[in-house]
Amino acid sequence: MLQPKTGMLAITLRSFLRNSRMPIVFVPVYIGYERVLEGRTYLGELRGATKKKESIFDIFKVIGALKQRFGQVSVNFGAPIKLAEFLDGEQPDWREQELAPQFRPEWLSETTHRLGERVAQHLNEAAAVNPMNLVAVALLSTQRLALDDQAMERVLDLYLTLLRAVPYSPHTTLPEGDGRSLIEHVKGMDLLAEQKDALGKILYLNEQNAVLMTYYRNNVLHIFALPSLLASFFQSSSRMTRDQILRYTRALYPFLQSELFIRWPLSELDEVVDQWLAAFVEQGLLRFKKDVYVRPEPSSREFVLLTLLSRAIAQTLQRFYMAIALLLNSGQNTLSAEQLEDLCTVMAQRLSILHGLNAPEFFDKSLFRHFIQTLLDLGVLRKDSAGKLSYHPMLGELAEGAAKRVLPAEIRLSIRQVALHSNEEEQDAGNA
Repeated sequence: MLQPKTGMLAITLRSFLRNSRMPIVFVPVYIGYERVLEGRTYLGELRGATKKKESIFDIFKVIGALKQRFGQVSVNFGAPIKLAEFLDGEQPDWREQELAPQFRPEWLSETTHRLGERVAQHLNEAAAVNPMNLVAVALLSTQRLALDDQAMERVLDLYLTLLRAVPYSPHTTLPEGDGRSLIEHVKGMDLLAEQKDALGKILYLNEQNAVLMTYYRNNVLHIFALPSLLASFFQSSSRMTRDQILRYTRALYPFLQSELFIRWPLSELDEVVDQWLAAFVEQGLLRFKKDVYVRPEPSSREFVLLTLLSRAIAQTLQRFYMAIALLLNSGQNTLSAEQLEDLCTVMAQRLSILHGLNAPEFFDKSLFRHFIQTLLDLGVLRKDSAGKLSYHPMLGELAEGAAKRVLPAEIRLSIRQVALHSNEEEQDAGNA
């Protein structure tokens, strides 16, 4: 989800502060599309293309596009947010405070930001998961954007079972049916290609549709983030205790929560992790033996399913590691937040070429900006008087501790090499 635009929220909040006799309630409305008309335009703008002006001739393009199948549209309502109650939690004495002449108290900006986050969280809680979302999560987690027909059915059945066992929220809805019915539905939308051979059928995405499908995956990424993170731990470790799992989850979760507007506060995280671990054991993705969680044999079908699940947020975790690696290589009080943001974007573009990553958000500058701000908010980073960044020792622990658990060795090595090369180029430019 994009970061909330809080302009209208700020205006509404200031108006409410002037006169709070009329109650105000925000009701999140989630509209879930199986196919969007402006999908490719959206992705082009996300990649950096300039927004084109609308033309009278665009109507002919729309007429042609209307021949496509657009599937169903779902509308869900999230939990309402009563503004007075929200302010009571943020600023308990807001009713007694003297407001500035322009009705801009010092706390207004931060409170507006928190209100935007709350609205986004409630909106995500009301997500309507559809077949397109689940197929996108499954296929974009493969290396070749392809799966055997029967394997795809097993993956979708697993996702449905897990999401029903550990519901994201009471407002989230899931598609009816099983994996087979989901496959047939998406095939009817002409976004899923099929190739037959003597061994059966292979379902795959062509390059154009693969990029488009990132939109549908990203709409439900907040739902898959925590189970995907837990699955990631067992790609490099064959066995882990509950305490180890919780320690590394707590280290990485605040960044995922901030970027994806995940609903659970840190105080509820342990309980939710336990629910997911129990669901993993129930489905054979893990075994619980002598107080230790053990992954399946690497040659097993269950391990393949666990690996696919782990890849749902792989690129998000890689972006986190990029920023950390660049900071550590550059040293204390060397880079400003803006310089780090620019370096992260260039590095992501380079890695996307080297590793064939074709997700437009992978090098979206705003996501790096948000991650850097989260590090600042958590006190991991600080700015000196010149605006240069210094970091807490825990940043190195985060990179070498938690990152080792969730990122493959070759990805970590590639990121470190590119970060080192970027640092050398910066030094050469400074000496020139």
